[in-house]
This record gives sequence, structure tokens and C-alpha cells, in this order.
Amino acid sequence: MASDRERRLFWLSLVSLPVLAAVAFGINAWRNIGEYQRRSESDVVTGTSDLDYAGAVWRLEKVRLIGDGRDTAMRFPGDMRLVVVRLVATAHSDIGDGWGQCQVSLTDDRGRRWLPLDVTLSDNISRDLEPKVDPVKGCGIASLTPPKKNSATMIEEKFVVPADAAPALVARLSFAPSRPNAISLPLGLKSH
Repeated sequence: MASDRERRLFWLSLVSLPVLAAVAFGINAWRNIGEYQRRSESDVVTGTSDLDYAGAVWRLEKVRLIGDGRDTAMRFPGDMRLVVVRLVATAHSDIGDGWGQCQVSLTDDRGRRWLPLDVTLSDNISRDLEPKVDPVKGCGIASLTPPKKNSATMIEEKFVVPADAAPALVARLSFAPSRPNAISLPLGLKSH
């Protein structure tokens, strides 16, 4: 038979279980709210060129829409297109660690969002499109060694998007230390 002390401990443990579950739920919710705020891009500045952000002036260098026969002879099945976006950043101050956790995405006027292809696939596509040129680094890799003051760097990201989204696409760029601030550059693609 269990002693009185063991019974009291059993009932105390059983009664404290909901309290501990509520505390664990609260801690997890607090962490999720913090992560959401850290990743959110709620203050977005839009411009066509020369946007000052994260210690540099950003401009859209080049945009290619591939898959409809205009840019290359390549045609994609269905309604998908490859969008290649090149951005140039000229540092006007010492960036240091200010470019951590770079995030580039494409959005359209319907609120849809696309993330870039992974690094390996992106490099393979670059080699297919321009075999004699070294692939341009993506934002994640370029952010590891940001440019020095008064120097420039180029980044390139590739996205697969539906053809109907192309005319309304804008590139959005943000870094963790600068969020919720972000910049947005319209791509200016025409429908075919």
C-alpha cells in the first residue's frame, strides 16, 4: 500500500500538470510571436531605383523572364516562367553584420509570394544560361561578405512563377537586423 506521503505527491503532481501545460503553451506562444515579429516585413518602401536600405543604395540591375520564347528559345510547359533578378548594392557605410539572414522574394498584386530557388539549382541554371560566366551569388551567400564602404556587390536570385503573375511582380528584400523594414522594387515585366 502506498503511504500518505506518496498519495499526496501523486495528487499534487496530477493537479500541477494543467498548470505546467499552460506555462509551456505560454512560453511556446511567446517564442512564436517573437519569431513572427523577427521575420515580418511590415514597413516596406517601394521605389524603382536607388533605395537606401541596410547601409547601401539598392537598384535593380537586370530582370529576365524565361520560358515564353522571348529571352531565350526555351519554352516551359504550362503557364510557368523563370524570373532572374539581379540587384546591385553600393555600400555608403560600414555594414558589418547588418546583412544577416537575407530574404529576397517576389510578390504580386494579389498577395502571392514566391521564394528563390535553392543555391545549387540556381547555379546550375546560371551555367546553362551563361556557360562562360561565373554564377552571381545569391543574397544568402553575398550577405556573408557585404561590400566595404563605397564598394558595390551584385546578387542574383531565380524564381519559378506562374506566367499570369509576371506583369505585376515586385522584388522584396530584407535583412533580419533591419526588419520589419524592407524594400520593394517593381520588375516592370510586360505580358506577352
